[in-house]
This record gives sequence, structure tokens and C-alpha cells, in this order.
Amino acid sequence: MDSTLAFTPYSGDLIGLPVNKNHLVFRWNKPNCKILFSVSRRGSAASCHFASNKPGLRYIKQAIAAFVQFVFWIFDWCIMVIAQVNTPSVGRLIEKLGFEAFADCEEGTLYMRQNHELC
Repeated sequence: MDSTLAFTPYSGDLIGLPVNKNHLVFRWNKPNCKILFSVSRRGSAASCHFASNKPGLRYIKQAIAAFVQFVFWIFDWCIMVIAQVNTPSVGRLIEKLGFEAFADCEEGTLYMRQNHELC
């Protein structure tokens, strides 16, 4: 990963980002938009969520791809990223980024992407 990090820790208006006391929150460092990610550890997996303002939606695929790589880089224990998705268009988007659906639940579909360097 490049030494100039694309993400910084964030505290402030969460624009609807799901978090609890176990989540770390990061902001993507792209000017003129606000894309936030939360991450918490679930065993050897990272459970992640995102939220974006309207200008950020244009860059969401790029931001998610970068965040997954960031998670694998910063958390050496992480063998997979898990995402709960309740919007079909987001599901289709993250499938293009290598995520696979593995379970359905009331709140949506669970997707995962393995860290192929470790698995």
C-alpha cells in the first residue's frame, strides 16, 4: 500500500453510517465528497459498512475497492471482509469488486471477500 494513506480516522457527522462502540470509522481522503467506512473485528474477519453524501456516490466503487485493500493492509489478522448489503445495486457493485454472496437475512444479503494473500 502507498505510504500516503487514502483514509484517515474520522469523528464527526456520520451521515447515517452504522456504528457502535466496537467500530473504527475512517474517511476516504478525496476532496469534494464525503465517504465514510466503519469496520469492526469479527474473529478473523472485518465487518464493514459505508455511507456517502451525494457527490461521493460517483466514486463509491473506487472508494470501496481502496478501503478493502486498506483493511487487508492495516489489519494483519484479517482474512476476509464481510459486508451486509440491503440494496441490490450495491450488491451488484461489490460483486464486481470480488465479493461473493454467502447468506441472506432479514436485513439483506451478506457478502464476503477473502484476502487471497492469506487464504
